[in-house]
Amino acid sequence: MAGPAFVETNIRLAAMRQIHAAIEHQQRQDYECAITLAAAAEGMLPATDEPHFHQKVKDFAVALPHAVEGAQKPNDFITWLKHGTYNGKQCETATIDYSESLVIIWRAITKFFAVYDDVSPQMQSWAKTVREELLAEVAANKAQPG
Repeated sequence: MAGPAFVETNIRLAAMRQIHAAIEHQQRQDYECAITLAAAAEGMLPATDEPHFHQKVKDFAVALPHAVEGAQKPNDFITWLKHGTYNGKQCETATIDYSESLVIIWRAITKFFAVYDDVSPQMQSWAKTVREELLAEVAANKAQPG
């Protein structure tokens, strides 16, 4: 069954679809796809002075000690996924943590909200689920003898 020969779209719709697809990939543990799609959505959204999560990520990265190994800059994984490079050098492999996909998707969602003052039900549901998972993890860690 052939689909339409073309689709009319706009930045809001395209970014929303990319975020939705990123969420689906993240849930399947396809972190490379999730990060790439969420970063594309964030990047295509217009610049805004409204607060969103990317600024907090940049501030956190600046505060990290230089002795920390691995990706530190907010776009290190995004750059590697687009170009196969880390710190300007070709890099064959990377280890992408679950949390990295969460951060990039959250960056996209918060920028979407900053631009449109709205999010989709899928974005709301994902954020609620992730929040509950993280709170459960914190509670479990506190319950561990230590």
